[in-house]
Amino acid sequence: MHDIHLKARSVMCKLLTFLFILFSQIVFATPTDEATFAVASSVVKVHVIDSKGNHGVGSGIVVADNQVATNCHVVANAQGVQIGKLGEAFSPISMKADWRHDLCILQFKFLDLKPITLGDTKKLNYEQSVFSKSFGGNAVKPIISFGQIKALYALDNENIIQSSAGFAMGASGGGLFDDEGRLIGLTTFKSPGRYAYYYSIPVEWIKHLLSQGKEIQLTAQTELPFWDAPFEKRPYFMQAYDAVREAQWDRLKEISALWVKNEPQSSEALFSGAIARFELKDYETAQKVLNEVVKKNPRHAQAQLYLLKLAKLNHDANQAQAIETLLSQLDESLLKEAQ
Repeated sequence: MHDIHLKARSVMCKLLTFLFILFSQIVFATPTDEATFAVASSVVKVHVIDSKGNHGVGSGIVVADNQVATNCHVVANAQGVQIGKLGEAFSPISMKADWRHDLCILQFKFLDLKPITLGDTKKLNYEQSVFSKSFGGNAVKPIISFGQIKALYALDNENIIQSSAGFAMGASGGGLFDDEGRLIGLTTFKSPGRYAYYYSIPVEWIKHLLSQGKEIQLTAQTELPFWDAPFEKRPYFMQAYDAVREAQWDRLKEISALWVKNEPQSSEALFSGAIARFELKDYETAQKVLNEVVKKNPRHAQAQLYLLKLAKLNHDANQAQAIETLLSQLDESLLKEAQ
């Protein structure tokens, strides 16, 4: 048994050495001033009047000639909708709606605003730098926030993006952009609590609605968005988050098992199960699953963090040091969580 552990440790050390060399050769780009400035002309403020006559504010992105994408929950059931840009106001003549995915595209005439370049979530990598721009907090000018891709969650054949680029009330329908200023998603919702997670719906849904959506005249909501559906109908990643937030580890284990069964290729489903095993002190299984996660995705910083915790529990100083070096390349802030 001792020889088996030594062999496993040797394999892990070799893997970590390889990953360190790999990451040392990777240049993580950061958004340029030109990219962050260029997108500003395509970010608009969305004004709505609700059924009670109250004024609300959201954000939107010009995604094609005379077309502005925003979240449906911004305009749902509104009695009046306008967008504002450069001191001017524009009223839509119709819209396209994908209520389940919380995506609405407002249709205009004579909207002289430059459309943004649309990106591709399939090309995103964990810990890749991104930035968001929106009118969060009802700001006079668009507010920019920098962050990194923290997770990608499959939903209806596309990827929900979790990033550390924060946003506030009023940012719904704003843009999440890659380093080149290409739109990769709309900033849509965040998790509750002080240390929030920030989620964006993918640009692919915009492309689909642009090409196939049917124009409608009414803003009457016909379906709840996936993130606001009854708990049992929400995506597994949202169910898992609630279990983690409430420290319900047996429940997390059950949710993760269903998640893996339905999405066997998902590294996030595996990682969720690994967290449950770790917190239930089934360290051997947690180690095995975490190794599988980082084999699928070496840039999975949270999985590397749990491997670091295990290395410290096992008093394996060499492995701990190697993982710390990796994390310093991925997300140095996570090192504090392992202390």
